[in-house]
Amino acid sequence: MSVNFETICDLIEKFIKQELQKAKREKVVVGLSGGLDSSVTACLAVRALSNKKVLSLILPDFPITPNSDVNDATELARSLHIEFKIMNINNIKSEFLVNLPRDQYAEGNLTARIRMCILYYYSFIYNGLVLGTSDKSELVLGYYTKFGDGAADLFPLGDLYKTQVRELAKYLELPLSILQKESSPRLWKGHTAEEELGANYDEIDIILKKLESAGPKNNGDELDSYKISNSKIAGIEQTIKRNAHKIRPLKVCSIGSKF
Repeated sequence: MSVNFETICDLIEKFIKQELQKAKREKVVVGLSGGLDSSVTACLAVRALSNKKVLSLILPDFPITPNSDVNDATELARSLHIEFKIMNINNIKSEFLVNLPRDQYAEGNLTARIRMCILYYYSFIYNGLVLGTSDKSELVLGYYTKFGDGAADLFPLGDLYKTQVRELAKYLELPLSILQKESSPRLWKGHTAEEELGANYDEIDIILKKLESAGPKNNGDELDSYKISNSKIAGIEQTIKRNAHKIRPLKVCSIGSKF
């Protein structure tokens, strides 16, 4: 089945434009990592609003962030003619860690939350909205940091799986260096999403689509034809269950009229 990418772009662009108008804000702010999702988000934001209304923040954590990521993000920002700022957040993170116990995963989450704080700082200064860059695969899996990259005002790519975002990126003619890059939040040295998740995104998206269409029951037989191992299927299901708390509404103790 052929996909009308221009229609998808139009829907996302209209969404961004309408939400900015509803909120009575002037700009959108996007964290530009040099990766697939943030690059597509920035491109669509420019198409929706013009380059004058998009601010990109490039927030490497050197030496964890490869220089190639910063170069890709910078080149894209320049090609889109959008304002961009580069800030190494390692010194900020180091100040936190002086007084904190060391733990790789906790430090990774801290990195994502520092970036979120900076995005919202500039969002306030520029009277803007923060564009989240997570795609549907990441949102369904809960593969993001709560109140980190999971914190945003809008998620333009939130109804597109990772593999669909990659196809959209080809349509938008993003550079090969971005199209072919391994997905990674870059929260620690050598960190890649597919290694952490235990499957590649082609497999992950097949599993997620089948779970969405068939529900959690009786999906194993349907997935057999895709030659995806039961251990990978179980691992993805476990990831969804483990991260379910991230998408639940905030828990509030109900007092009502008892006070």
